[in-house]
Parts: sequence; C-alpha cells; structure tokens
Amino acid sequence: MRIRNKQKVPRLLEQADAWIYATENGKLPIDRTRFQRVCLEVGCGKGNFISTLGERNSDTFYLGIDKFVEIIARAASKSAIKEVDNVKIARLDVQAIETLLDPQSIATIYLNFSDPWPRRRNGIRRLTHPNFLSLYAKLLQSDGFVEMKTDNADLFAFSVTSFNRSGWTIVERDDDLTAKVPEGQEHLAKYIKTEYEMRFRSQGVAIHYLKAFPPKPV
Repeated sequence: MRIRNKQKVPRLLEQADAWIYATENGKLPIDRTRFQRVCLEVGCGKGNFISTLGERNSDTFYLGIDKFVEIIARAASKSAIKEVDNVKIARLDVQAIETLLDPQSIATIYLNFSDPWPRRRNGIRRLTHPNFLSLYAKLLQSDGFVEMKTDNADLFAFSVTSFNRSGWTIVERDDDLTAKVPEGQEHLAKYIKTEYEMRFRSQGVAIHYLKAFPPKPV
C-alpha cells in the first residue's frame, strides 16, 4: 500500500488512541464476557472493511493487524470516526500473532487483497502459503474459517492450491464475486468492500473470493 501524508500520522494516532491495542502480560486483552465471537483481519488497510463489520455486527469483536504504523493510524482513525467500540487495531506482523492470541480463539480470519508477492522466490511470503495456513489453523476455533478476497488471479490460483494441499476444505469459491449485496446479507464480510475493492470494481476488475475450513485435528 502506498502511504501518503505521513506527517498526519502523529495526529491520527493521538486522536484514535482508544482504538489502538497494546499487549498486556504478553497477550492482547479481549473482553470475552461481552463478545460472542472474535475475528481477525490480517492486513487491515485503511480500515473501512473492519470498521464497517464492527458497525453491522455489534456482538462480535474485530481485531485488525498491520505492521506499518502509518496504516495502523489510518485504520484506527476510521473506527474512531465511526465510534465503533468493538474494533481494535494493533501494529503487529502476522508471524507474531500466535504468541499474543490463545489457540482456537478466533472465529474468522480475513485476508483481503493481500500483497501478491509476484516473484516466484517470494512465494513463501504470501499469506496463503502453507506455513501461514498452519498458523491460522492453530488460531481458529473448531468451527472457524478463513475468508479471502483478491483481484490477483495468480495469487488466487496459488491460494486455492495451497488450501487444498494443506488439507483445508474450500466450501465457497467465486471467481467474479458480485458487487450487488443480496437482501438481508449486508452484514456478511464477503459483501463489505475494502478501499482496494472499491477501486478495482470501478475499473471493472473481477474480484476472487473463497471461504475455507482447516483440517480437523487428528
């Protein structure tokens, strides 16, 4: 993601401080007495997706992570503007999340328009590489799943293969996800658009989507 207006970051961080997570005793504090479900967005972008989910699903807690402070500032600011109190943003690399969240504690993991890392030697960095799928499987509840959206056909094909070879079950797949939201399904994540998705759709680019469940523990 291209990061503009970096000079605004300190002000945004101050304004949205209540929406930014810090660890406590090596864990991310989540009030599980209040929320029925906890969901994780890996790479939260500018925050439109996760803040909109928070607005439409008040019984669920949403955690967005990204490793760039500039992105964190904008995502947290979006939630602050909307005044959603069930969304938090944390500056984290996905590889560190396993130590900060309990096993089998996440209901859904969202991968929206992740970096495609197009060069072959960088395939291990793709967020749907088997190494990452193994991490997600540890974090997900017994009925938990991953939802993915991307404009990149090569990344999507790679991801489908990666899920299948890693023993996951793809229960939904769409190579041209409709922009029209079915009545009564406005709260579903697959129909909530990120900033990238809005731009790609305006250019007529097809959006690829899948939903997958991890293999059951033996």
